Amino acid sequence: MSILNVSRFVAIVLWSSLCLGQEVHVSRGDGSVVLTVAAQKPYPLATGQEKLPTLSVSCVHKGKKTGHNIVFSAGGALVEDTDMDAKGAQQIFKMTIGGTAQTTGWVPYGNTITYAYFANNDAERVKFIQTLLNAGKVFIEFKPFLTGAPTTSVFDLSNLRAEMDKSPACALQ
Repeated sequence: MSILNVSRFVAIVLWSSLCLGQEVHVSRGDGSVVLTVAAQKPYPLATGQEKLPTLSVSCVHKGKKTGHNIVFSAGGALVEDTDMDAKGAQQIFKMTIGGTAQTTGWVPYGNTITYAYFANNDAERVKFIQTLLNAGKVFIEFKPFLTGAPTTSVFDLSNLRAEMDKSPACALQ
């Protein structure tokens, strides 16, 4: 092989790896599936540890009905005092979706580490999930408890739609 051919091969391999979305971890249960994408990189804590946030879509299919939930986990506890809404019921995250900055409400989901997207019904959650899928990359800003400094995690969701399409429980109507 000539040096030019080797250079082309290396360029193609590198470009291909850049075009791929992040890996989607799939967990299946009886009539349910959870699809999880890890952030592109971990964030450091003051203790020297690193935490890797995740964004997950949970889908349940029971009879003719489906249900969807989207869950964000920072991997550690978050500062809650300044980012709570007026009622204290929702954690407000600043997100950039499809290049548009917006604030979104999330509610604690079993612990102080995990939050579910707040929606009045499944149709609203499905619409939000579709918005995320269409955006490709999603940025979520949050404040880890041990640092209190705003931290932004990036999620490449370009492979998520294909994984959702493989499961009837994740059908988006």
